Amino acid sequence: MIRYLLVLAPVALLATPARAEWMSGAQLHEACSAKAPVDRAMCLSYVIGVLDGFRSMERPPKVPDDVSAGQVRDVVAAYLASHDEAQTLQGRTVVKAAIVDAWPDIQPKVAPPPKRKAPAKTTRKPRRRG
Repeated sequence: MIRYLLVLAPVALLATPARAEWMSGAQLHEACSAKAPVDRAMCLSYVIGVLDGFRSMERPPKVPDDVSAGQVRDVVAAYLASHDEAQTLQGRTVVKAAIVDAWPDIQPKVAPPPKRKAPAKTTRKPRRRG
């Protein structure tokens, strides 16, 4: 019985829940530009997760229907390689910027905010005290 507990205890520790964490642009660049298949798979998984998250937005960035998730990953990797400043941003911001940069013509147009009317000028007579 004790042998079984000694074997099962480490297995139970492995079954802890995973934590979702933010990824920085630098971390995303490292994963997307790596040669190791595990790192590139992590980059692809992150990009897919961000794309799924975009679906909940009112005006999500659009990707052409014939583009695969792997192609989006390559677009993100190329964007990070050519935009050093993107490494200081959050990963999801980088993914959005890369998509908008790669396919600007199909992005939803954002309407400008409505113009506010200037308040009507009223001329008040000064109050007399006294």
